[in-house]
Parts: sequence; C-alpha cells; structure tokens
Amino acid sequence: MTETRATETYRAADEEYTLRWFEPGDEADFVALFNEIWSAERTTEWFDWRYRDNPSVDEVTMLVAEHEGWVVATCPFLAVRVRAGEVTRLAFLSTDVMTASDHRRRGLFERLTRMALDRYAARPAADRPALLFNHANRYSQPGFERLGWEYSSPQVRYNRLQRTGSYLVDRVRGSDGAGSPNGVTEAAVRLAGSAATAANRAALALADRQASFDTERFAVERRDDVPAATLAACYDACRPDAVHVVYDEPFYEWRFSEPGNAPEATYLVREGDRVVAGLIVHRGRDERNDTQTVTISHVTPAAGGPERTAAIAAAVERVLADFSDADLVRTANPLVPPAVRRAYGFLPDGRLPMSKLAEPSGLTLGRRPLLDGEWTLNGRPLRGADPYLWTLA
Repeated sequence: MTETRATETYRAADEEYTLRWFEPGDEADFVALFNEIWSAERTTEWFDWRYRDNPSVDEVTMLVAEHEGWVVATCPFLAVRVRAGEVTRLAFLSTDVMTASDHRRRGLFERLTRMALDRYAARPAADRPALLFNHANRYSQPGFERLGWEYSSPQVRYNRLQRTGSYLVDRVRGSDGAGSPNGVTEAAVRLAGSAATAANRAALALADRQASFDTERFAVERRDDVPAATLAACYDACRPDAVHVVYDEPFYEWRFSEPGNAPEATYLVREGDRVVAGLIVHRGRDERNDTQTVTISHVTPAAGGPERTAAIAAAVERVLADFSDADLVRTANPLVPPAVRRAYGFLPDGRLPMSKLAEPSGLTLGRRPLLDGEWTLNGRPLRGADPYLWTLA
C-alpha cells in the first residue's frame, strides 16, 4: 500500500501515546504483550506466520499505540478473502486486540479502532475490506458494539463425549485436585468413572449402527499433510452463493501451517476418481484432567446437498474409528451438517452432559461493513456470511 503512514498523538491520564501503523521491529513487543496477557509462549516465528505470511495482503494489517518507546496497545486484523457470486473482496477479522494492564481504561482500544476504520475507508475499493468481523467475549463485545459491530450469533460447540468417566472423575475430585469429597474413596470414584464410560460407549455404538447414511460408496483416505490444491478444488466445485470465506490454495497453504499447531490429519472422501469432501482434524490434550480432545476444525465443500452430507458422514465415521480412544471429539464448525452431528452423538455444549462438565466458549460473532450502511456485497447480505465466518474462530 502506498498511502502516507501518518501517526497521531493521543493524550490520556496525563500520558502521551503515539498511535501509528505497525513498523518492523514491533513484533517483539507484540509477542511479549501477547504472552503476558494470555499466559502463552508465542514466538516471532508465529507472528510472521500470522501476519507477514498472510496471502491475502502484502502488509501487516495492524495499528499500535506506543508509549515511551514500547508498544502498549494493539489493533490487528487478520485478512481473508470473501466471495459473493463472482465478486471477491477483502474481509478483516479483528483479533489479538490488546492493551497492557498499566494503560487500560484510557480509550486506546476505541481510538485505535476508529483510526483503523478511517484509514482503511480512505483506500480504493479493491484495497479495503468490505466486511469486518470478530469473535468477542462479554468483556470486549460492548466496546465493539459502540463502534458499529452488530452481534447475533453465539458460538455453539458440538461434543461427542466418548469417555464420560474421565470428566466425571475430574468433577468429583474437584478442579483443585484436593481429592474426593465426603469420604468417597479413590477406588469408588474410578469404579464409577469406568461404569459411566462403559454405558456411554454402549450408547454411542448403538447410535453409530443406526446412522442411515449411504457411506459405502465412498473411499476415505487419511493423510498426514494438508493437500492444498486438492482441498481448494473441492471447495471450488461447489461454492456457496452467499457471502463466504474463499478456500483457495493459498488459504490452505497458510491457514494450516501455524507453528506448533499442525493438523493431526486430513481426510479426503472420494467417489470414484472425484474428491467430494475433505475434513481437517486437530488433536490436543488438556493437562488439567489428562483428557484427549480431537477437533474437526475444517470441512469442505461449504455447500451442497445430500451427496455432500453423506460424504461428510463417511469422513466422520473414519475419524471416529481412528480416534475411538479420545475422551472427546468436538466441532464448533457449523458446516458439519446437523444431520451428521445428530446421527453420531454430537451434542451442543449447552445440553447435558457437557453443560455440567465444561464451560461454553462464551464467544459471539459480530460484524459490520467498513462503510456505514453497506450491508450487502454483490446483492448478498453480509449477515448471511455468519456460518462461514465462524469457521475462522
């Protein structure tokens, strides 16, 4: 981009700040602030992947507040491309918004965000985002609402609990690890957990046998890599008409190459010589209760009819067979068809048993057009993009 990278002086609480675009060298302050706020262990390699390697833009899309030579607040955006019919435009995910603890409640978040909106609105249409969106918690949502974001879609995670006993034992013991209450012995707790898991597995096995999808006609291949060209071709063969995230080859090559967070596997579903669906899964372990979670993190294509549903069911069957030892299989991706979730025992986290065993994510999807009032893109409502925007949470 060639516009002047102007700075702005901002004063609050008798302190002076310089508000400006990201500059080379700021990444060290950004990573240190991120790790402090989120108790994380990110690196500059992770920063480069997240912001410098993004294929949708050729800049780091971020404004910062500098105080006495240090970056103390950030207003970053992750760029993606969205499509509506034959029109493709930029969209910005507002994420990693941070303010150092000593500089909060001074209006830095609001001033940086307004500055970003003004600067991007001044760009030519091809270089500015048509849509801004985020996944906000209850603390950040009011601030974004004041800035024009509209919220309506809370995140729902769908869970197939495969080892109920793991969570039951953890709940009985207590999250502080203090031991079993009311004189209940450790042996009794473990026995109850084993019984709960056995009953849980029997119920899931019955549900799996009763699933009525025609999956025999598909061949499912498990791969250790992410075949970007194959997945992009699968997306392109059946694109949604609504505003949606573009899953092209550069997107796949970037999105699933995060340092330290490589996918566990990719599943390709073939009918004859055609790849008709793809799933990407991640695997993680919760050290607090020693449980293993497998997450269906990506599904393609994003549109289609009964064939798509049956193909995704075939992939899910294979995932469940490969990870039968996992305590929990989860997806928050709304592109997994509801019929598949129901058939294989994926229940929303607001329902028993997960409503008693884990906290919901607490995230809500918000969006706004960059330019006030422009709530459509190529005749399609921006609000119709919600299911596809959740796939980036």
